[in-house]
Amino acid sequence: MRYKRNQVEQAICQTFRAEGARADELKLRLKRLLVTDRRLARGKGAGKRDGRGYAFYSQDAPGSGTEVMFTGYEGFALLAGLMMLEHGMPQADVVGVLRKVRSDLERAHRETLRKDQVLFDQDAVRRMAKPGMIATDNTAPVFMAFVRTTGSAVNVGEVTELITVRRGHDDLSAFVRKHAVPGLGATFFDFTGLMHRLATSLPKTRPVKRGRPTA
Repeated sequence: MRYKRNQVEQAICQTFRAEGARADELKLRLKRLLVTDRRLARGKGAGKRDGRGYAFYSQDAPGSGTEVMFTGYEGFALLAGLMMLEHGMPQADVVGVLRKVRSDLERAHRETLRKDQVLFDQDAVRRMAKPGMIATDNTAPVFMAFVRTTGSAVNVGEVTELITVRRGHDDLSAFVRKHAVPGLGATFFDFTGLMHRLATSLPKTRPVKRGRPTA
């Protein structure tokens, strides 16, 4: 399935339970993410037709008058981008990160949606919990993780970061233990619940013809 931009906006606002001014704010941020993705230079080796050089598109910009359609994954990538923005990451960095991890994140998105709602059985979540484990609302979390490997927050030019997609608590813990510098920690997002909630909302939206208000 592919969706119009207004459908993606509606589904994301529903997922965030955003209305009124908050919904308008999210739609503006989505628009800016899309513009940034188009404007940033394509990466070397990116296929010109398959859109893999982009964070949120499947192909290069179509001709004038042609509606851009988004896959379910691309809608989710926009939602993920909003979360990263709201945690203080600059807009261009958000786009760069989502381009870099697109292949792994898209695969994780596809695999996660094949799993049914047993993922969210809270009895199962409690049974798998261990002391010190990161709290999640599901049994198969998909994490996007960031660790700073060198430098300091003061000398920005010296800072190096690793960004990755990890499946499950053990996979995340192994990555952090291997790469995180003591004292610098790691930042991570669990996207499993959001993937499912957005996938449930998208088919319930209605497309709006171009040139008409989406409200």
